[in-house]
Amino acid sequence: MSLKFEKKPYFMPVFFSGEDDHGINDTSFHEPADINVISLTYETDREALESIIPDCYELLEPYVNIKFCEFFGCSWMAGKGYTLINVNCPVRFKGERDEMEGDLILVMFENHADPIIGGRDSMGYAKYFAEIPLIEKLNGKFSCKASAWGKPFLEMTVDTNVKASEEDIEEIKKVEGRAKGKFQYKYMPKVREKDEPYEANYTTPDCAYPVVLPAFEKPVDYPYELGASESEWGMGSIKLTPTAWEDWPHGWRIGAGLAKLQPKRIIAARHFTYKDPGVYYTCYILR
Repeated sequence: MSLKFEKKPYFMPVFFSGEDDHGINDTSFHEPADINVISLTYETDREALESIIPDCYELLEPYVNIKFCEFFGCSWMAGKGYTLINVNCPVRFKGERDEMEGDLILVMFENHADPIIGGRDSMGYAKYFAEIPLIEKLNGKFSCKASAWGKPFLEMTVDTNVKASEEDIEEIKKVEGRAKGKFQYKYMPKVREKDEPYEANYTTPDCAYPVVLPAFEKPVDYPYELGASESEWGMGSIKLTPTAWEDWPHGWRIGAGLAKLQPKRIIAARHFTYKDPGVYYTCYILR
């Protein structure tokens, strides 16, 4: 479970960060982290959701899932931790070589540059910084929020005292159970040639292709225990606040785009914990 570099590696964004492997060849790099999660799934407008999905993916159910995650003891970050929000929907990829179903990550917010840069550069994840405080819990009710420049754009609650229907719980289990990985669309803009128009810096891709991080398969000799706790199912609420340029000068389009995905109905929500192996280098381009 370690990487062996035959060529000099580069860990962006700077071009001089490939002098050594920074301990990445140490197998302890993969000691799993402890993750605390609240998750909510809701149904939204199909046309609105399809309008923001890359053409290479087919939307299955018009569901949006939002997970607030607290990462503790990340060995791939020297034991440090961070908070994360994963906004995804269920899709199918059908190409010339690959065909599979999984979760398309629409955007992933994190509260530190290290996980943002690593996932964005090496895996193509649509990552962005947000202010994400720790999840609050009181009497079985969880609450959390994400803000930019001090203004909340996403607020969520999960109440395990209010039970979801068994039918809806089984629906979520069905959708999550068939996912074979996490999908993304890696896009990096190209720097224009000297004689090209300035707009080329924003309209021409340097790379643009679908990628997947396949679900982790535990090797026979993997030395650590993995697993998840029993889910505490419930219901919840979600508030998506539209953002403007004055609120969030660079990322306002993200907040405005998410606000178009308003809930038609909350399907179910839950709280659970799990062990994350931190194996991210298995991602590959979908063909």
